[in-house]
Amino acid sequence: MNAESVKKFPWASFSLLLVAYACLGWLLASPTLTNPAWLLPACQKTFDTLKPVLPLTGQPQGICSAVIKDHFLGVVVALSWVVIASIAFISPLTSFSRFIVRWFKSDTVAFLALCITAGMIAFALLWLQLFLHIAAILASEALVRIDLQVLGLGKLQAFWILLLLSLVGLGIGWMIQLVLQ
Repeated sequence: MNAESVKKFPWASFSLLLVAYACLGWLLASPTLTNPAWLLPACQKTFDTLKPVLPLTGQPQGICSAVIKDHFLGVVVALSWVVIASIAFISPLTSFSRFIVRWFKSDTVAFLALCITAGMIAFALLWLQLFLHIAAILASEALVRIDLQVLGLGKLQAFWILLLLSLVGLGIGWMIQLVLQ
């Protein structure tokens, strides 16, 4: 890499994406978000009989404890989000236009989409802190995708770069939060 290609490299957008995902990882690993007071008793009441044995300790642990206290549900949700967002930004405009054309041909589907949109807006207002993190991620991911397109990278290369940057950022934030707890 010569000096001119280092100057043209999109350091700012890559850094923004890493920081955005690190903040999301920090938020998802925080005990206040992942361990709400009502969730563990409700889960234990429903799934109390399931107690798998942990492979490392040999001690039985409840499903609820593993899913809620050990952040496994947050890990699955976060990894799913990273993959879906990276796939969506491979070719965002063509994918979105295909989605719109295919789903909004009937009035019933348009009505259901309106109801789902209303629910998503209610979710966004209820979980405003998480929604703002997601909005920042989408904006920074779009910026990185534009920079990768300007660099002349293909769709598959852009997907892998977005996926790698997202996972690294998410992991950094997650690990910092877990280390500081």
